[in-house]
Amino acid sequence: MGDTTGAEQDADNVIRILVATDNHLGYGEKDAVRGEDSFTAFEEILELAVSEDVDMILLGGDLFHDAVPSQNSMHKCIELLRRYTFGDRPVSLEILSDQAQCFHNAVNQSVNYEDPNLNIAIPVFSIHGNHDDPSGFGRLSSLDLLSTTGLVNYFGRWTDLSQVEISPILMRKGESQMALYGLSHIHDGRLARLVKDFKVNFNCPDKAREDGKEGEEEDEWFHLLVVHQNRADRGPKNYLPEDSLPSFLHLVIWGHEHDCRIEPEVNAKKGFYVSQPGSSVPTSLSEGEAKKKHVGLLEIYKSKFKLKELPLQTVRPFVYDSIVLPDRAEELGLNEGDASTKVFRFAKERVEAMIAQAEAQLTGHPRQPTLPLIRLRLLYTDESCMFNTIRFSQMFGTRVANVQDVVLFSKLIKRTKMEAVNLDKEALRRALEADNATRVEELVDRYFDEAKTKKPLRLLHSKALAEMTYRLVERKDANAAENIVKFYKEKAVDHLMETLPNDENIDDELESFRVRHKHEDLLKMLDARGIKVKPEDKFSSVLASEPPTAEAPTAGRGRGGRATTRGRAAAKTAARGRAQLDVSVNATRTSGRQQTLLSNVRGTRNAATYTISDDSD
Repeated sequence: MGDTTGAEQDADNVIRILVATDNHLGYGEKDAVRGEDSFTAFEEILELAVSEDVDMILLGGDLFHDAVPSQNSMHKCIELLRRYTFGDRPVSLEILSDQAQCFHNAVNQSVNYEDPNLNIAIPVFSIHGNHDDPSGFGRLSSLDLLSTTGLVNYFGRWTDLSQVEISPILMRKGESQMALYGLSHIHDGRLARLVKDFKVNFNCPDKAREDGKEGEEEDEWFHLLVVHQNRADRGPKNYLPEDSLPSFLHLVIWGHEHDCRIEPEVNAKKGFYVSQPGSSVPTSLSEGEAKKKHVGLLEIYKSKFKLKELPLQTVRPFVYDSIVLPDRAEELGLNEGDASTKVFRFAKERVEAMIAQAEAQLTGHPRQPTLPLIRLRLLYTDESCMFNTIRFSQMFGTRVANVQDVVLFSKLIKRTKMEAVNLDKEALRRALEADNATRVEELVDRYFDEAKTKKPLRLLHSKALAEMTYRLVERKDANAAENIVKFYKEKAVDHLMETLPNDENIDDELESFRVRHKHEDLLKMLDARGIKVKPEDKFSSVLASEPPTAEAPTAGRGRGGRATTRGRAAAKTAARGRAQLDVSVNATRTSGRQQTLLSNVRGTRNAATYTISDDSD
């Protein structure tokens, strides 16, 4: 971890930055107890900036909790920024890049400390997050207002979502030069499409590293990126993979995630470090928010950095605990007697212990709130263990800050290991080799026909699964699977209620249900309910009993049109290659030819545009 040390050099050559994210000013401002928490923590951050004698403050988005903050929130933010960032102290940072491009929305299109009408001592640089992004008439953000008033240098703002160009702010202090990149929040699904289509470009300064490794000469720039996106994997298109970022970066400051992971973590594949400061105020009573809150003091000397963790002293104490009641059933005697009363007594004792535990988080700071946040999460399987949580919380009305929701009951879903169903590989091979199976739904139907001797289906018809596939793929009906399965289940239950079979005869009755109810009849009954069925498609089902009309090719169901569409898609897929993440570089000053960063381009020393791409589906 050599890159995180060695920043202890001459102060005239070291860039000192106070790093914070997700301040959420105005969160719960109308709460009589917690209304000032966000402003108190933000004021402490500004005080740390002054006491640590930093060159600048870097914010990673979500400065405000609401896209349109209240007058109270905006007034307090302006008051704090003027009090702590204005002054006669000279700013040591020199801007080398085109400021009109970096600060296009500012009045003078320049950094605020170069404005002759302002007296800035500590400049604040910020991107926007998902809570304070541009909205409404004029597509303005609350940061646009702060930028216009000269309080904040708002950068990393996208203006064209069809092509995202990320141009750095180039700064210099003595021997150290920093390229600051900003990627304000973009909806994760949209950003995933842009990355996939090679439409997110990093415009780099001269002599940037192009292969993520040390060249023969030491890189002149320290590349710092601040981003506000999902970092945790919340779905294939609902987060920004770290590996999709270019490898020439040295450090990434990651906003949006609230749990504090401020210590730099190395990305083994790309070689850069990631620091996640987390929020400065808890906005939800979750386990991640209960971690100790920090901001960071970042020191940069040439291509080396050091990040010092600064714990916040004015954050309200918060203790979180989660108990699985079935694991305590024998200890608490929940299998006999009044389980609700026993759990009530246990919860009361546990909350008392948590309140005592919260006292250890008091720092003695005069502005730190003393009433703690307490959240006890009880996971249950039997509802007889539950009690009135509001009445329970009132017992601690003068001792906790969250009087209404001290205890939270959550249903514990036990996932049992189901009987394994072996895939009939031979049937799958025959289905794939069939000459007349050109659509996905036909392959599904043919597979189950080939494998019917092994009875892979006990309730659904194979043609119902094929219809489900058709609606998912062709109609883009995301609810098709849920609707069809739910309808089959409902009708099967009705059939069993009519026949009332013995336990040993249930399988026979389900087989009788499959014989008695044809798939065409069930799907027609489902469509008659009007569940996710487009009017123009209600007679065009691939599995309809009537043959398709002559207009079917126009609707995209004919094989001729289908083959053309699939051919174009296949050509596009072949051009793109295997689904993987890669980074490409286009040396714009020398050639228009693109080449991968994994190739040998170490000798190139011209300005470059890096395109991050995610070709995965």
